Amino acid sequence: MGYQTDGVRWSIIVLSLLGGAMGWSEEIVPATRAFHIGPLDSVSKAGNQIRILEIEYSCKRGDVTLNEEKLRQGMRSKKDGVYSQQVVDGDIESLYQTGDYTNVQIVTSQVTVDGEQGVRLTVMVDPRVRVSEVEVKRIRPDGGLDDNLSVKREELMRVHPKPWDTRDAHESAGGAGAVVRNPTVTKAGEILREERLFRDAVAMEECYQEKGYKDVRVTPKTLDVKGEEAKVVFEVEEGKPGFIEEVRFLGNKNVGSDELRKVVTLKPANSLSSKEESNCFKVKKLEIDLDRLKDLYENKGFLDVQVTASLDRFGEPDNKGEEKESRIDGWAGNSREDLSLVYRIVEGQRYGVEKISVSGNTFFSENDILKELRSGAKGVEVFDGVQLKMIRADGLTRGRAYSVNGLQASLEILQNMYGREGFREARVEWRVEPGEKKGDLDIHFKIAESEKFKVERIEILGNTVTEDSVIRREIQLTPGEVFNTLKEKSSKENILKMGLFSSVETYAEETDRSHYQNLIIKVVEKPEELTFGFAVSYFWNGNPERSLVLGSRFPFILTLNFSQNWGIVFERMCEWIKRK
Repeated sequence: MGYQTDGVRWSIIVLSLLGGAMGWSEEIVPATRAFHIGPLDSVSKAGNQIRILEIEYSCKRGDVTLNEEKLRQGMRSKKDGVYSQQVVDGDIESLYQTGDYTNVQIVTSQVTVDGEQGVRLTVMVDPRVRVSEVEVKRIRPDGGLDDNLSVKREELMRVHPKPWDTRDAHESAGGAGAVVRNPTVTKAGEILREERLFRDAVAMEECYQEKGYKDVRVTPKTLDVKGEEAKVVFEVEEGKPGFIEEVRFLGNKNVGSDELRKVVTLKPANSLSSKEESNCFKVKKLEIDLDRLKDLYENKGFLDVQVTASLDRFGEPDNKGEEKESRIDGWAGNSREDLSLVYRIVEGQRYGVEKISVSGNTFFSENDILKELRSGAKGVEVFDGVQLKMIRADGLTRGRAYSVNGLQASLEILQNMYGREGFREARVEWRVEPGEKKGDLDIHFKIAESEKFKVERIEILGNTVTEDSVIRREIQLTPGEVFNTLKEKSSKENILKMGLFSSVETYAEETDRSHYQNLIIKVVEKPEELTFGFAVSYFWNGNPERSLVLGSRFPFILTLNFSQNWGIVFERMCEWIKRK
């Protein structure tokens, strides 16, 4: 509301006599300086002092009535008091510090009252309007408003809008410059900011969209500005939730629709899931599905693939046409409910690996590295950035399609190759360049081998119940041997399989001895519990496995697994009895 000049404070000093009449010239100067033109004797009293004969208050906003008493309380300059430029500068600072005003200016002009010459102070401010009340209303089909919201008002008022800049603040709580780390929707009593209201409306729309209301529109309106307060109403045009009844793919020539359909989450409901859970249209789910489809294509070598989506009414006769542009954000009306989701795919060029080269290697020859990349290329575990989980992918191989996950797999192969030999800090960089033929790519790996390390000692941290010796039996590394990172990883997995710890971390620690590092194993033991009961259970997972579960007043569940070492459980039970 209005404009702001926070941090820039100006005082306008106009003190120019023109022949003893009321002629004045004006110039804007910094508030910390007084600007005088001509003698001040004509407005002086005894002792060379100037009296303030009048104080006026003004605002550029015609719909706001100024609270003059509040302004007077924030100023030291008073009517009939002595004029001081230093005091005026302090008044400007004081009014800013209240957080209730922006663009504070004080204009000084000469006046004559009852034959006495003095000055008039004109205080010009833009008040910050505060919110008196916040309402959320639904727009009915007839254009009226009611409280019959499909999403609870309390839920809408609890959303956390994304901050647009550092000025998003709760001025009521922390002043005009306070930064809100986790901003909420505008509440009663807070400073009214138009940009913040639109940000709040976007957050409310996202809340609706997560429940399938694809056409929702939230419009903030400011009503009943009285004095320095205003009422805010968020008017919601809900539309209806959309449900996916059909998913189709157009333009996919090299990848079948069945394969594409497996990676998307928005799809028609099946007999095992409710309609609302599986096929309720949500914008964020669609964004994820678009990324998943692109990821699938990119991992088949189609690096230039383009995937777009559109929504049509399900069952419309013309919704099969490829040229129809019924975009998600271009609909009108609110009668559509059953939807046909259409993905349009432009596959583009498929890229393959023509050449693989390495540099920076001294410990291994280039032939050994290339051989390792070929022999270990199958089923490497990598993290997929789109699916956000560990998957298995094949490494890059000359003559086959390039893939993003394949590149990650090749990097993992090289890290493991060097890690087996103690090069824990080896780093591998990569570069992809066009080959001689269109669609061919040359892959180059640059290796920084660093140092080869051995194990100085092994330290175990965090265990208060389990003895070190129980844990050390699962560690495949021993002091003095090569610091094999694969053995480090296997040791961590073995300790987790014991079932005694909720988390296990391993890392290396520098030592005073050259080319040696300590292996640190940090564990978090599972909380102790009192359990009762007795049960015999059988499990089948590829091989028969019988387990006997005994319970008593022990701080753990005693599990005897016939396919594993019983000694670990027995030793831990003995340790507990010994402490008691």
